[in-house]
Amino acid sequence: MAGEKESAQQGGRGRSGALLGAPLEPAASIPLRFLGMGLFIAWLSCTHISLIFPGPDADLAMRNNFDLGMRLGDLTTFVVLALAARRLGVLSDHPRLLWLAVGLCTAGSLAEGLWILPATSSQPLNLAVSALTAVGGAFLFCLWGQIYSCMGKTQAITYGALSCVAALAASALVYTMREPFAIVATSAFPLLSLGCALASVRQLPPEHPADARQRYPLPWKLFAIMALGGLISGVSGSFMPTVAYMGSIHRITATGLFGVLTLGLVAVSRKRQDARMLAVITVPIALASLLLIPFAEGWFAYAVSFLAKLAFIFFTFLMLLIMTRIVHRFSVPSLRLFALTRFFTELPLLAGVLTQRWLMGSGLVSDMTVRVAMCLGGIVLLLICILIWKSEKSVNDDWGAAGVTIEGSVHTPTEAERIERRADELGRRFDLTRREQEIMLLVAQGKTRAQIEAELFLSENTVKTRIRHGYAKMGIHSKEEARALFDETS
Repeated sequence: MAGEKESAQQGGRGRSGALLGAPLEPAASIPLRFLGMGLFIAWLSCTHISLIFPGPDADLAMRNNFDLGMRLGDLTTFVVLALAARRLGVLSDHPRLLWLAVGLCTAGSLAEGLWILPATSSQPLNLAVSALTAVGGAFLFCLWGQIYSCMGKTQAITYGALSCVAALAASALVYTMREPFAIVATSAFPLLSLGCALASVRQLPPEHPADARQRYPLPWKLFAIMALGGLISGVSGSFMPTVAYMGSIHRITATGLFGVLTLGLVAVSRKRQDARMLAVITVPIALASLLLIPFAEGWFAYAVSFLAKLAFIFFTFLMLLIMTRIVHRFSVPSLRLFALTRFFTELPLLAGVLTQRWLMGSGLVSDMTVRVAMCLGGIVLLLICILIWKSEKSVNDDWGAAGVTIEGSVHTPTEAERIERRADELGRRFDLTRREQEIMLLVAQGKTRAQIEAELFLSENTVKTRIRHGYAKMGIHSKEEARALFDETS
């Protein structure tokens, strides 16, 4: 029992913003958290739009090889990061490695955009440099995963949506630039994103390092859903007109639209936001895009492509939100989890893209039988995703990824996990709404009204009203009583 208690105490250290009596985060919102992530998304998008990178006269074969090299570099780096995760520990603790990897990314982007793609025809050189360029992008993805895992749920959703809007704005700005300024600006995005990320790390609670006495199982159900979603997205683009750059333009436009829609949803929703909210939206959009595949002819194919991209953006954000909640609540080390998350999305996405190129090259893309078969196959894969999702007892739980002891495979709840469970228990006992429960948890942590307003993006009057209602239901009158009530609840 003493060993379990000590382990639980150690498991609660490090994620200070989630614990009672811990140091508080700054009350003001940090724009760098969404601007930096937005710049990273903009870099991913702009480097895949041939009108921008390297320009309208790009050679299609060189562009396809560049895309292939980027994906292969991504996959390789994510595997290496997953294997080295226990040795590396918390990724933000290695700033020199991060600057080196992201500097390589910027240098590779400049070399590809200014020289290799427009001025050479060397496919091996193109493939090698593009693969090296992707290394820094993989590091940035895992670093931003760590950062968003240190935020509260509402903050993660809101900042994530804002980053999508920022990505669209940055991409649109680059699109207005002339060569070579567009390429230089695109290449600078990774370095600017890393600067924002490292500044954000200093403003957030530190990530809890891995406990050497525990092992951390992998959420295989989630990985299976990601793999199926990536395959559906990759193949569904097969029925686009043969305009190479439009798929990427649709993706960044859908990203911005997703951000606007999500911000609107957060603003009007009176309930606490979670993964189920996004799942309800993702499924019908994905189903509609699949049902329209047989009719994707001419300009209507552009609409189908855009709908498919929008569905995949919702799907990706949903999966990443679940991962951030697993890390946040169960103190699971983020590096391996996010590296494998991206790997299991990118690998089937690559398979889908290669299938797409084969279908378009063979002319089968115009065969109605193939279209109907693709439509039905996609719907079957979507149904499998739904069945896997439904098989999990709680989509907001750990999905089997919470740490367990090496000997005995026993899970010792972390402090963050215990306090959230206590909040759920109090919510049921006093019939609190989800929002009231969320606010009372922050009150018990000693946060001021201004800090609660900043974290949940609520007005002063709304916070005052919810606190008053929560106090009345719980029969208390102060923060001290709220904290005592949280402490005494088993």
